[in-house]
Amino acid sequence: MDIKLLPLSTTRAKLLTVVALSGTWLALPASAEEFLCDARQTSTQELPLLSSSCPIGKGLWGKQQPRGEQSTFWIQCGVLAKPLSVDEAKVIYPHISTDVWAKIEGNNARCLIGPYQDFAKASQDLKAVKALKPYREAFIREVIDGVAKASAKTGSKASALVAKKAVVERQSTTIIPPAKPAKVAPIKTAPTVAAVESKSLEITIRREVKVANMHFKVPYLPFSDDQFYMEYDKPWNRLSYDKASKVCQALNMSLPNKKQWQTLLDANVMKSNQWPMFLPYWGAENTALFTSGKVTTTSGKSLLNVMCVR
Repeated sequence: MDIKLLPLSTTRAKLLTVVALSGTWLALPASAEEFLCDARQTSTQELPLLSSSCPIGKGLWGKQQPRGEQSTFWIQCGVLAKPLSVDEAKVIYPHISTDVWAKIEGNNARCLIGPYQDFAKASQDLKAVKALKPYREAFIREVIDGVAKASAKTGSKASALVAKKAVVERQSTTIIPPAKPAKVAPIKTAPTVAAVESKSLEITIRREVKVANMHFKVPYLPFSDDQFYMEYDKPWNRLSYDKASKVCQALNMSLPNKKQWQTLLDANVMKSNQWPMFLPYWGAENTALFTSGKVTTTSGKSLLNVMCVR
């Protein structure tokens, strides 16, 4: 059985011992929201390896500030002859809020922590990492995204405009309060099982909620060979677009469109009810639905969370 593992910041070292991998590729989690690149893990004793195409940006030295408005950040914890083992990385995990990765470059392996969307949080973790003797030379790298920040010469007025714009953009991509709050009816029944004719597959409903006139469900395939990852100490399926569509069809439901997804986000029930949020969800027409509100078109071969709606 080919199972892929995705390390989570909340279950890091524990999760890395759950299953062995077969050298297959997976997507970085959505903890970095829209920042996605590939990684693979070939052994439970080794850290995941970032693909050669995964951007890690350039270093920020001294008191340098980020140059982009929507940048992503890494902490570089060293350049080594070989990647750290999981056991070697365990000393770092208590001091960070993300994960430790390796990236092979020539005969060397970069040690990287992240990714971060918040420079302040990256700086906070950097301070803690540099307190560890082997990592005193650690520093932050910036992957620039968005318009370059205004120069200090433009004055405080320009800086205020940039800050205001950033706040507005963040709000516009999260939850927009509806004019009339949608009626939410969380369903607290025990998990239900729906029989699927194809190969006698069983579908367990892990989470469900009714928002206005829509019924959302998060399915799980307990007896299949499909891949999964751990969140809230539970396995959650990661399926291709075609498989996700078939699962929803078996429930007489469909993958949510952008409007339905935004309605669910507006209801603000996912986090409080421990819905899986570490990866984006599949949406209609090969879209990836992020909990930030962003919707992008992606390859149907990506392995994402599954939610169905009716």
